[in-house]
Amino acid sequence: MFSLFVRPLLAVALLAPAGVNPESSMSSLLDFGKNDLSNWRGLNDDVMGGRSRCTVKYSKATLSWEGTVSLENNGGFSSVRSTWEERDLSAFEAVTLRCRTTTGAPDDFTLTMEVSEKWWMPYWKTNFDVQPEWTEITIPFSKLKKSSAMTGELPKLWTWGDLSAILRMGFMKYDGQAGDFGLEVDWMRFSGAAEVRN
Repeated sequence: MFSLFVRPLLAVALLAPAGVNPESSMSSLLDFGKNDLSNWRGLNDDVMGGRSRCTVKYSKATLSWEGTVSLENNGGFSSVRSTWEERDLSAFEAVTLRCRTTTGAPDDFTLTMEVSEKWWMPYWKTNFDVQPEWTEITIPFSKLKKSSAMTGELPKLWTWGDLSAILRMGFMKYDGQAGDFGLEVDWMRFSGAAEVRN
């Protein structure tokens, strides 16, 4: 029942002003902080009346995304997203995050990679667990699954939208549970097969 209410909200939330720059290059390192990458912004279910809330702050070296997910008024998700910018990740096999929770307890989050500005088109996603201590977490791209805001996970036969044209990345808190959350990220590093460490 939860997914029937939240998916339409998520679909509308994916609509945002776009400014894709096809000539931009993709670095293998996204280093967060006021002196580097500091343009990711929060996006919550309040776009359709939900009551989840979040704040996004930057220290000199990290991104901190904290808030509260509410299931009231058909809500149920919070996210933080990059700007729209074309990125070619097809040469990479995995991404490693240096991150921790800020609530003092382990928690799980979702990594998202969108391949279209149209809200009904599928996007890549996978869940990952985070500890309260600073930890490096490697997510192989083989764990990514296609999902649609309207239908949920799609069968493997859906092949449109590969990793050569990622338009927006982000993190979501979207698990059907209400409560506080907090994620602090130092950096994201993309790597090839030979560099992946499990």
